[in-house]
Amino acid sequence: MKYPIVLVKRSVSIQKAIQLIEQSPFDSAFVTDEAGSYLGSLVISDLRRLLISGAHGEEEVGAYPYKHTYKLTEKSLRNRKQAGSMVSDMQLYGIRYLPVVGSDRKVLDVISLEDLGRLHGSKIESIPTEPSRRVLVVGGAGYLGSVLTGKLLDRGFRVRILDSFIYGRRSLECLANNENLEILEGDLRNIHTCVSSLAETDAVVLLAAIVGDPASKVRPTETIETNVLAAQALASASKLHHINRFIYASTCSVYGIGSDLLDEEASLNPVSLYARTKIESEKIILGMGDEYFSPTILRMGTLYGYSPRMRFDLVVNTMSMKSFANGRIQVFGGKQWRPLLGVEDAAEVYVRCLEANLATVGNQIFNVGSDDQNYQIDEVAEKIGAALGGIPISRDNSNLDARDYRVSFLKLNRALGFKPAQTIDSAARTIFESLQSGRIRNPEQRIYYNHYFDSAEE
Repeated sequence: MKYPIVLVKRSVSIQKAIQLIEQSPFDSAFVTDEAGSYLGSLVISDLRRLLISGAHGEEEVGAYPYKHTYKLTEKSLRNRKQAGSMVSDMQLYGIRYLPVVGSDRKVLDVISLEDLGRLHGSKIESIPTEPSRRVLVVGGAGYLGSVLTGKLLDRGFRVRILDSFIYGRRSLECLANNENLEILEGDLRNIHTCVSSLAETDAVVLLAAIVGDPASKVRPTETIETNVLAAQALASASKLHHINRFIYASTCSVYGIGSDLLDEEASLNPVSLYARTKIESEKIILGMGDEYFSPTILRMGTLYGYSPRMRFDLVVNTMSMKSFANGRIQVFGGKQWRPLLGVEDAAEVYVRCLEANLATVGNQIFNVGSDDQNYQIDEVAEKIGAALGGIPISRDNSNLDARDYRVSFLKLNRALGFKPAQTIDSAARTIFESLQSGRIRNPEQRIYYNHYFDSAEE
């Protein structure tokens, strides 16, 4: 068939029908009886609404009304008058595709509104668009979230953001008028907020967390509530809503200290509360995985680069900012290893996971980064200093951060063909120029540092 819309028997369960539709490029399926005769059409959003209204996932789709029962026969397809009447009905009721059935009512082909109009020269006033998939991005106003939101909108997704806006709203100003963006303000720890945000959602990306060791030390109770308990609640609610695609933002900090090149099977050695909460949530969320719920865990390297919600508590960003503010880079220790990753590249990985076949990324853990961006802190300082025209470097042998690890990203590269586009050099220059031009004002403001939990701008 030209349009491979899913065919399901009426005895198929609601949850199985959702799974099959999600694996197709369409949001609907045609339902047949056990003999293959066409009965009607259904859409994935209606199936999810049934579940929210109390239907059980194991119930048959045939137990509920269909979206419509329109069809074309081979005879009516050849009849100009009948076909023209169907073109009018399809436009009126927003139907893009119809089955063509034989005398036994079995589906022979699928025809689109455009094809039907061209076949008989019928005038088409408007073409119903196949609704794009809606992604809930929890933490969509954050450092990574604001970049990811823009990228998702550019790639044709509809985006719903849930964010508590701890660090303000400025990061979304340039996107606020996009008709495919919906912004919800709320705390993930509120169960009503958590559940209501999932309505009409096809996929979930959970970025929201108390992020980083310093922030977790300042608010340890909130760290546990947000990073573990709320994450568990959202994953559980997503599973109950049969939202099969769930992407969870973890961190390579779970490895803590290690001398070898660490892949996804390596032992975990966390050195902070932040990393421990991420490990706990990984276990909980992956433990929920089954045929109808396929979470993806992304362990990200240390991010860098410009973002609408800028941070200066990340190593590359800090060194770039200090080069501007102090004319000097300060290095503590220097021999410790870090896997680094540009924030634009990180966002690209999330988009690719949303676009990928669920069989490739579901129920999997991926380290997110690139083997050639495992750096010692000394190397990072030298690269930034050189990129900015020879900034001097001061060294202090005391090491304020116990983390020291190198990470393998081979699994991600094989699964998604991912190779980073950003470099430390170019990111440092962009940050420096943003400070020079006044695009970023007063980099010492508390809003640029996670552990202050401050949205005020001076």
